[in-house]
Amino acid sequence: MNQLLKNRSFVLLISLFSLASCTEEKLTLHTTGTIKGRILDEDLSPIVNAEISTNPPTHIVLTDSMGHFELEDVKVGDYKVIAKQNDYFTSSTAVKVNINVATQLIINLTKRITDVDLPEFTNNYYPANEQTHIQINTVFSWQVKNRKDSVTYSLKVYESGQPESINMENITDTFAVVTGLKFKTTYLWQLSAENSRGKIYTDIRTFTTRDFPKNFLLYAKRVDGASQIFVTDTLADMHTQLTNNNYHSWRPIANAQNTRIAFLSTQNINPQLYTMKPDGTDVRRITDIATGGYYNKGVGFSWLPDGERLVFSAYNKLYTINWDGTGLSNLTAIDPDRHFREVDWSPSNNKIVALTIGSNRYDAEIILMNTNGSDKEVIVGNKEGAVENPVFSIDGKRFLYTYDVSDFQSAVGRQLDARVFEFNIETGTTRELSTHKKPGTNDLYPRYTSNGAKIIFVNTFNTVDAQRDLWIMRSDITQSQQRRKLIEDIESADW
Repeated sequence: MNQLLKNRSFVLLISLFSLASCTEEKLTLHTTGTIKGRILDEDLSPIVNAEISTNPPTHIVLTDSMGHFELEDVKVGDYKVIAKQNDYFTSSTAVKVNINVATQLIINLTKRITDVDLPEFTNNYYPANEQTHIQINTVFSWQVKNRKDSVTYSLKVYESGQPESINMENITDTFAVVTGLKFKTTYLWQLSAENSRGKIYTDIRTFTTRDFPKNFLLYAKRVDGASQIFVTDTLADMHTQLTNNNYHSWRPIANAQNTRIAFLSTQNINPQLYTMKPDGTDVRRITDIATGGYYNKGVGFSWLPDGERLVFSAYNKLYTINWDGTGLSNLTAIDPDRHFREVDWSPSNNKIVALTIGSNRYDAEIILMNTNGSDKEVIVGNKEGAVENPVFSIDGKRFLYTYDVSDFQSAVGRQLDARVFEFNIETGTTRELSTHKKPGTNDLYPRYTSNGAKIIFVNTFNTVDAQRDLWIMRSDITQSQQRRKLIEDIESADW
């Protein structure tokens, strides 16, 4: 009997143990959850191979290529999820794990800030510290190291002793084009570079711009679709842009004293006459009346010998005006059926030469008159081909002009064989200076150099919209074969 009781007790104990084991297994299945998440940079880009752990400890996993991670079979309860990556500060986030629920979270890590990670400027930059003879329009350049992520730059340039004049920010390239500096002026400049780690600055450096050319040549050419005015030395070695805008500026002419430059501009839509200093500063609009006429977009103007006044054409009238726009005066007029197109005032202050034109493009005459507009005399006329651009010699005894000897006429004003001629006022004789011109080209817009020994002019192929290049030749007909190209692709020039 006792043995039977012992056996029954043993069976009951085993049954209870089995039941307890089954009950514990079922409870384990229903007391865990999952933690899922993503580790991101401050810019929301994924962080790869970040180490994910918990406190209290459960598992340790690494994030995948998209920054994702997953911790499975985590017992229910409260945890801190810890994210680590060598380049970032460690971060922890509190979470609660529920039964059979995937807890979702996103952790943003902040990059560690160290000197190594900041951008670092090299010693390769331009202009060099204390460098001289810098162009007034120049390209600043620099280099940096440690460009692990995007870097933006700021450039400050200011005249010594003056407030900041140029401040360029958010530059993404390692260069910047700076325009409109003054000639023969010392400037200070400084760069900064900034990335996600911080911002650094260079030392303050200095440079000095070049002197204004003693003998200079002015010309206009297209820049990004707009005509701009340039100055260069007489060797055409160093070129400086004087105007820099999105409207046209052209036909620059300096006074005899080289203190002001007159030019045309469409700043106010219709061409008007402006003046400025030779360095491109102190720009002033001096006309507010229509300056055009038949086949004339305001090109008819020149300086008087005193350098204080100009003469300009407006339809059938000539006016004089001061360089600053004051003192407008009506000088003379011609028949309303004819318009002034071009005009030049003699350096000897005794004559005016002008080109007048009718409604027919080829109905052109060159006339001489006194400086008060009296005694108008036709010197060149009755030509079939185009006649253009009369301009005095430095002694006022001769003038240049161009004439298309082919006598060709077209609706668009095309010329086939335009040549430079010189008329001697005292003898009444004419001589050609384009005897060595290339066939199929035109010589246009001649002007004497400051000493009268040479002539600058434009040479271009006789096709429509052909490129125009600036050339120079001797004014002596026996040496006029010494033709040399100075500057390519221009519109007009003045010496």
